[in-house]
Amino acid sequence: MVIAAPQTVNQPVTHLSDLRALHEGEERWGELLTKDGRNRALLITAPPNATPDPHIHPDFNEFWIMLDGETEFQIGQYEPFTAKWGDVVIAPCGYRHDIRSTGKGPWNMRLVVGPQWSNHDIKGIEPSKLLPLPDAEPANLIHTSYEWMLERRGTDTNWGEEVVLDQRNRVNFIHSMPGTSNNPHWHPDFDEWWVVLKGELEWRVGKKEPFTARAGDVVFVEQGYRHEIITVGDESAVRLAVTNRAGIHIFDGDEPAPEE
Repeated sequence: MVIAAPQTVNQPVTHLSDLRALHEGEERWGELLTKDGRNRALLITAPPNATPDPHIHPDFNEFWIMLDGETEFQIGQYEPFTAKWGDVVIAPCGYRHDIRSTGKGPWNMRLVVGPQWSNHDIKGIEPSKLLPLPDAEPANLIHTSYEWMLERRGTDTNWGEEVVLDQRNRVNFIHSMPGTSNNPHWHPDFDEWWVVLKGELEWRVGKKEPFTARAGDVVFVEQGYRHEIITVGDESAVRLAVTNRAGIHIFDGDEPAPEE
């Protein structure tokens, strides 16, 4: 698989529809979308006939955000499960993971998030016994279902919940009602990026022109830029926000962001 186009990295907004059009007719492709100093986020596709590559990462957790089709994961000693649109899947450090496309979807697309030094050199062995996935609450579930999160928390109010929290990242699942906004702020020491899973959101970043993002789009804001996020349109919106673990926020009323 060819990993594309350095010019796609850390764009203010990457529209999934543009990538679909760019790669129309291709069976397998990849695009590097973000490099935030902690992670690289790589959007990849896998056809049903792709050769699986089970492996282990001994020194970091890896996670995925599903953005098309259905994919089967087998992680550690846990039974295989199927992940689909908006689901978040984690392979904890040292857990062998085997990932296979089910063929249900045009591209079976996922955003894989791991550090720059990620490799597949350690293969591990197939588990001798499979266990059911634990019945637990977020964060850091092996499989966090998008549909389950909405059923569990509801869709009639604003809310947010951590779905990943480890040494490198904090990932919040955020549901917002039409016409509502976050509390505008900026980050002094880390970049933030988002994956939109539902609805339409408008970003107002520093003194730049506002822009909108929709389901499947990835938004990137550099450190030091004040950002306000408004839910526009008639339906609620869902986004995943990826920050560092500390997540220092400087809100309006404090010292303004350096770029302003």
